[in-house]
Amino acid sequence: MILKSLELQGFKTFPDKTTLTFERGITSVVGPNGSGKSNISDAMRWVLGEQSVRTLRCSKMEDVIFGGTPQRKAQGFAEVTLTIDNTDRRLPFDNDTVAVSRRYYRSGESEYLINKATVRLKDINELFMDTGLGRDGYSIIGQGKIDSIVAARSEDRREIFEEAAGISRYRYRKEESERRLSRAEENLVRLRDILSELEDRVEPLRVQAEKAEQFIAFDAEKKELEIGIWLETLERSGKVLREHEEKISLARAQHEEIEEELEQIAVRIEQNYRETNDCTAQMDVARNEAADLDGQAVRTEGEIGLLRNEISHNSQDVRRLQEQIEAAAASGEDIDREIAGKQAEITGKERSIEESRDKLLTFTQRLEELRQGADEATRQIEQAALVLAERNAALAEERIRLSSARSSAAELQLRAGSIGESVLRSEARKKALEEEISELEEMRSDIEHTIEAQENAVKGYELRLDGRRKKAQAAGEELNRATLDANEQLRRAKLLEDLERNLEGFAQSVKAVMKEAGRGMLTGVCGPVTKLLSVPREYAVALETALGAAMQHIVVDNEQQAKRAILLLKSKNAGRATFLPLSAVQPRSGEGLPREGEGIVGAAAGLVSCEEAYRPLVASLLGRTLVTRDIDSAIAVARRHGYRFRIVTLDGQMVNAGGSLTGGSQVRGAGILTRRNEIEALTQQVRQMKEKEQQAAGQLQQCVGEERRVEAEMQGALSELQAARERHIKGEAECAGAKEALELLLRSREDMCGRLDQAKRAKEQALALLEKAQEQQRKLLQDQSALEAELAALEAEHAQQAQRVEAEMAEISDCRLSLTAAQRDEEALQETLRQTKELLDLQDTDCGQLKEELLTLSRQEEELSAGIQGALEGEAASRQQAQQLLESLRGLTGQREQQESRRSALRLEEKELLQQRENLIREQERCEAQRTQVQSEHDGIVASLWDEYELTVSQAKELRTPMESAAAARRRIAQLKQDMKALGHVNVDAIEEYKEVKQQFDFYTAQIEDLEVSKQELEGMISELTREMQSIFSQQFEVINRHFGQTFADLFGGGKAMLSLDDPSDVLQSGIELRVQPPGKVINNLSALSGGEQALTAIALYFAILQVRPSPFVILDEIDTALDEVNVVRLANYYKRFTQKTQLILITHRRGAMEAADVLYGITMQERGVSKLLKIDVNDVERQINLRAK
Repeated sequence: MILKSLELQGFKTFPDKTTLTFERGITSVVGPNGSGKSNISDAMRWVLGEQSVRTLRCSKMEDVIFGGTPQRKAQGFAEVTLTIDNTDRRLPFDNDTVAVSRRYYRSGESEYLINKATVRLKDINELFMDTGLGRDGYSIIGQGKIDSIVAARSEDRREIFEEAAGISRYRYRKEESERRLSRAEENLVRLRDILSELEDRVEPLRVQAEKAEQFIAFDAEKKELEIGIWLETLERSGKVLREHEEKISLARAQHEEIEEELEQIAVRIEQNYRETNDCTAQMDVARNEAADLDGQAVRTEGEIGLLRNEISHNSQDVRRLQEQIEAAAASGEDIDREIAGKQAEITGKERSIEESRDKLLTFTQRLEELRQGADEATRQIEQAALVLAERNAALAEERIRLSSARSSAAELQLRAGSIGESVLRSEARKKALEEEISELEEMRSDIEHTIEAQENAVKGYELRLDGRRKKAQAAGEELNRATLDANEQLRRAKLLEDLERNLEGFAQSVKAVMKEAGRGMLTGVCGPVTKLLSVPREYAVALETALGAAMQHIVVDNEQQAKRAILLLKSKNAGRATFLPLSAVQPRSGEGLPREGEGIVGAAAGLVSCEEAYRPLVASLLGRTLVTRDIDSAIAVARRHGYRFRIVTLDGQMVNAGGSLTGGSQVRGAGILTRRNEIEALTQQVRQMKEKEQQAAGQLQQCVGEERRVEAEMQGALSELQAARERHIKGEAECAGAKEALELLLRSREDMCGRLDQAKRAKEQALALLEKAQEQQRKLLQDQSALEAELAALEAEHAQQAQRVEAEMAEISDCRLSLTAAQRDEEALQETLRQTKELLDLQDTDCGQLKEELLTLSRQEEELSAGIQGALEGEAASRQQAQQLLESLRGLTGQREQQESRRSALRLEEKELLQQRENLIREQERCEAQRTQVQSEHDGIVASLWDEYELTVSQAKELRTPMESAAAARRRIAQLKQDMKALGHVNVDAIEEYKEVKQQFDFYTAQIEDLEVSKQELEGMISELTREMQSIFSQQFEVINRHFGQTFADLFGGGKAMLSLDDPSDVLQSGIELRVQPPGKVINNLSALSGGEQALTAIALYFAILQVRPSPFVILDEIDTALDEVNVVRLANYYKRFTQKTQLILITHRRGAMEAADVLYGITMQERGVSKLLKIDVNDVERQINLRAK
């Protein structure tokens, strides 16, 4: 990376565009005093982002612009462009050439560009960071600034070393992280304050919202129950109506039946006459029946023969069944004998089981006795083991005590010797401390005088800083308020835009139609009425009330499009909507509406703004509506004009045409009409607040800059004061430490003498305890041996008992197995006996069945015999019946007389039917009256549904929920009314307000959590950057120190030089001291060096830094001014060592430096106040001179 060119225009004394090109090697800029040479280094520093007018040798930034001369006008701006070859990509910029430009206008505006693209100053600083370039780099040494490296305080030297060490980028990132951390902490405090305020609101609003939700739930439940009761009443009344209809229909049917019966009676009377004439025909029928009976008697004789043959077959079956019964009796005797044998076996098994149980009981008793003996032996063993364990513990404790006594005796012996030696050393230490205290007292007095002077200086800076901080704090608070206000308004505007976009507040059917229209499925849809109208805020409530449900009517172009939309809603079951075709809507005339008068605002249609195409629609909806200020004015106007039109007040009360009044709380859907106006107003407010926020940010930045300048000056004074205080504290601490050490030494000496006597006495006591412990240990060892022998005997006896218990357990197990086997054999025999008995029972059952069958056959034989007898009797009866038929002929004459009497009965029945017809007519009239009453009740409930809830019966049925009973529902409604009354005042708006505040509360809570996480991440980043900076700076500092010593020796022809840290434990904050020793001199203070030596020392340090971290190019403005010619020539020769890695641009008056240059630029001022440039390539001149010499 090399510097290619520098272009100036309008900068200081360069009004014309001037370009300096640079090549590798050394370029010298020469010229007389005041010609503008140093303006070139100022231009390079300025284009790289320098902001200090003092560094640029100006009183204000406007001074960098060419101010004009008597012959030239002043320039309007200054521009400098620095072009760098970035082929090696040392700069983090993806281009072979990097052109950095800066412009400044007299208006105060400033621009930064990279390759003609506008950037920020921050981008410039980051581009050149850790390259040695940039405004804080060491590539540019201004006029008279070289010796400031030596003259500066140790703390102020850090900047150039940090840039050289390559940690400027880290420090920049660390400072940026610290600023972000500070802002995060400030935001946390601010957000916690906001959250605290919201917490105070959330809980009361939650209570109010819950109360409102309860009220709404109670009201909704009451509505459901009332609808349910009304629907049930409607169903019941409908049922009653149907019953009355049925009764009426039945009465009509019965009336018709009676008419028919009357006609039938007339027919029957006529028929009676014909029946009398039919008697003779019946006599002929009787004679024919008598002949039939004789034939039947003959057939009966044949049936008797068949019955006698069946009796013979039944006799054979009886003999067969008797033989089977005898065989079954013989088999039953064999089964009885088998059952007796099984029972004998079962008895034997029961005796065997009883014997096994007795034997098992005996063994069990013996086992219990053995177990009791074993338990007793176990208890004895456990007791012996416990005693033995106690003895072992006591023995171990005695061993420990014995070992402790031995070690204590040895330790006391050593301690006594050590204390004696310490007493001798303390005497010598006492004399040294007394001398040190005297010297520290004198030093503390001198430091106190220094501190007093520094404190006075710091107080002055603190007063100035306090004023700047208050001003910055006020600007910061103003910025925070502006930011919060803007964000809050922006959030509300976004919320309203979301509501507007999602059609919140509109019916589902309206949303469905607009959604399909948006997808292109429906054409010609203009939108809901509220989307097409614009209403001033002060008239919104009045016009929303006037429009009512019409706010959600959908405007379309014609009837055909409305029809398609209705079909779509029907196909998707998306609800119902009202459509207003523009081709069909007829405007309503506003004639007769008063335009002026007390309390009159104006015609409603005139208060609405809309496109001209929708004017007929507005006239149709609002043409006969007037707006007044209040209800009193509305009533007065309506009364004057005979209640001929509708009047709406500004607060939403309404006087209808005809005189009825509608009013109360604000209607549902309020706010839909004015939502867009509110969005536009909020957007304008946000724009204004953003401008205010930017102004506040600029003011804050200015205040912070002033504060930092004052703080920097105060920090310098504080550093000196702190250093003095630290020296004072250090001196006091050393003095107090010395005094305390002396007192401690005296107390320690006395204590050591006491401890020496105490150690001797303790040694004697330890020896006595040692002998006692040894005696106790011998006794415990004897007791332990006796207890171990007793425990072994008890364990042997316990083992024998265990063997006997195992043998008894084996016997008991055998007995249990035998007992189980016998029980299983007994169960098997019982099962066999049961099966045998079942077989016997089965045979008994079969035998019984055979006997029953035999009895059945006997009964059948008896029945057949009885049948034969009956047939004989029937034959006789048939013959007798035939005789009776003949006798009946004689009774037909009497039947004629009966027909006469029946005719009289029919006449009586006809009279009764006529009476019944009269009764039915009266019943029908009564049912019709009841039906009319029930129908009236039914219609009243339907009207109540509409008046109370604006629901039709079908809509109410869609909302209907199951109901347990009407009585329970009525009780519940009464309870709900009491509960709603008990709630007291209910703020229904609290629900939405609570949701909004809760949303803000959750939002700020999440913000705080995010800030906490960010704070932790920033703290971790700062710690990591600090560690990296410490490591890099320590390494690079050692390398620079080594090169400084070598460079110093080269430039001075010998001598020594080194760098050191004031506080090696804090490498990032410590000051840097220079220690030099020119040949043949001893220097204790840098101020003892001559001006030339200080300059040469600074140059040595500068080139040591360049060796460690070479800069692509450096600009040295008259750094050799204080040097003599010998050192100038030596320095010029030293320059050539760096030309391989660094371009050197020298601004100089010295001949030796000019002779070392490859290119010379001459700066002249032929025209007063205007610098001109002349270039001489030394290498070309030398080549021309050599050619001429040849």
